[in-house]
Amino acid sequence: MTDTEIPVDAAGAKPIVYVRQVSPEALIAEGALPEGAVLPHGVKLYAVHLADGRRIAVMDDRERAFAAALQNDLDPVSVH
Repeated sequence: MTDTEIPVDAAGAKPIVYVRQVSPEALIAEGALPEGAVLPHGVKLYAVHLADGRRIAVMDDRERAFAAALQNDLDPVSVH
């Protein structure tokens, strides 16, 4: 997870974050991975996003993405 400041609502509820699959090609196009990055064939990556769309993490396992969010006091939900 990043050092991004994550807003908390006035009631103190855990911020909702969204977990979705993202392709390596999309990450390269966005500059999140270096051009020419070599990843194993068929690798699945999962991005964790704040409600405003900012990506705060990328994991190579969906369950790990959910676990990282929970460990950081966030409330993960799946996005298809």
